[in-house]
Amino acid sequence: MKIKTLVISLMLLLVCGSYAQTVSYSYKPLAEEGCCVDYSIAKQNSVYSIIVKVTSNSSLFLKEATMLLKTFDGEIIKLHGTAINVDSQSTNHTSGNMNSTAQFIATPAQLESLKKGISKIRLSTSPIEHEREFKKDKIGKKLYQLFLKQKDKDNNF
Repeated sequence: MKIKTLVISLMLLLVCGSYAQTVSYSYKPLAEEGCCVDYSIAKQNSVYSIIVKVTSNSSLFLKEATMLLKTFDGEIIKLHGTAINVDSQSTNHTSGNMNSTAQFIATPAQLESLKKGISKIRLSTSPIEHEREFKKDKIGKKLYQLFLKQKDKDNNF
């Protein structure tokens, strides 16, 4: 059992570390299940989005997803999104890793708030909601930097 857990942890580290323009973290909310979450910022025309990819043994985004972000000063940001991809790498739901991706529309003002740091995040996934609290900011300021890069692309064309 320990070997299986070690192998899953190593696989999650490899998946989480393979994206250059993303912010990610991994953790084990349950005894045998690991989870990796990647965040990135995209801009299409004048609309900004936070793209979230969850890699786990069981968590999938709901068709109409919700993301709640809480900044370190207590501001709560609620974003609505849509599941855009669900990819199962195994037909056995209980043993294979699955990727589920959702796109959350965000205003520039909401993305500006990310520079305060994120203390808590909740994603509407099934069968259980994904929720994570941070004592120190791990994703907020990095996502804000990705937002600034997307914003500067128009100016530096």
